[in-house]
Amino acid sequence: MPELPENATVIQIPPERGQRSVLVADREVEGYAVIVHLAGDIDLATVGLLDQQLCRAEAVAMPPAPVIADLTRVRFLGCRGLAVLLEHHHRCARRNLPLRLVADHRAVLRPLGATGLRRVLTVRPGVTAALSAA
Repeated sequence: MPELPENATVIQIPPERGQRSVLVADREVEGYAVIVHLAGDIDLATVGLLDQQLCRAEAVAMPPAPVIADLTRVRFLGCRGLAVLLEHHHRCARRNLPLRLVADHRAVLRPLGATGLRRVLTVRPGVTAALSAA
């Protein structure tokens, strides 16, 4: 399991057929922006935590500062996770809050590219780039 910060929220799903889904999330405020750091698997079993954390981030962030989903430590991004990211992209747009994803590896970039979401969602290679993106 990834190293946990003190304020992290963890969801562990009991093993099913020898597999276990784990997603760790914590939030950080940077100025008026909110960064949601995620580690583990985003699938049907854990997508509720992603949704919850993004909702909380949207409630705290101040427009036009971004909500940032840091996916650099995500090992798997399933179709339900993609749907939740797209849903939050639209929710943030209605509030003039840009949603920016941070991803730099195949486990996240491949599903975004295969579904065409890389053309819709803003993806940056690091948190610093996501904070400074125009």
